[in-house]
Amino acid sequence: MKIIIAVLLLLGHLAAAEVQYYGTGGSLVLGPKFSGAITSITWKHKGNIVAEWIDGSVDLEYLGDLKGRLDLNLKTGVLTVKNMMKADQGVFSVEINNKVLPDTFEATWIRILNDSEVVVIPSLTCSSQSQSCSLRCGEEIKDAGPIQYFWKKGENGKWEEGERTIEIENTDETGRFKTFSCKAENPVSEKESKPEENPFNKTDPVNWGTVFGIVIGLIIAAVAVGVTIYMRKNKMFCFRPPVQNQTPKDQTGNGESETLNQKTQEV
Repeated sequence: MKIIIAVLLLLGHLAAAEVQYYGTGGSLVLGPKFSGAITSITWKHKGNIVAEWIDGSVDLEYLGDLKGRLDLNLKTGVLTVKNMMKADQGVFSVEINNKVLPDTFEATWIRILNDSEVVVIPSLTCSSQSQSCSLRCGEEIKDAGPIQYFWKKGENGKWEEGERTIEIENTDETGRFKTFSCKAENPVSEKESKPEENPFNKTDPVNWGTVFGIVIGLIIAAVAVGVTIYMRKNKMFCFRPPVQNQTPKDQTGNGESETLNQKTQEV
């Protein structure tokens, strides 16, 4: 009968275990709900003692496979496990002041998300003429624990939580955004996709004819200015002063002599 009760109590503890997710190389911080002075503490992993301390009689000692990666706070009872590995999965339990606490922690390893796993994938039948389209944030990701998905409209939009696959309608409202992006988060990592072009984008396209005309005009103007500067520097412009009509000096001189001769003869 006692054995049955002990088993039921153990199963009750395991059922109430708090799941603690971790990734390879990460840390696990286990904090028991206890207040008051601690005179003795024992932490177990998979039923084996990994840390023990008794005030005045047993110095703090770390044991087992986790030795060298443990750090126990004797005032709070918090146990920190560093550089976690997949093999470190299992239930942690704690005994404080010779009393087994109901707090148990189930260490669960999950994968860290990769960039290649988070990408916006439109449905194969999606086109600008479709009434609606499905967008999927990557394929199903295994061994990554619980994953939350978020979506963003445009480059400056706000992240909104949603499903891995969303449906977008071909409306004027949807057409206002050039891109869609998605983000995936699990308890140990998060990854954001690159923006994917909105199949229903209705923003004004670039008028390449106008752009080409402006560029050609600027090039012609630049060439004209350059030619002008070059010609001025090399004095290739010739300026001639205007020609003015003048009476020849010898003609004016002859006229004055004839007038004087006439006056002399009259005298």
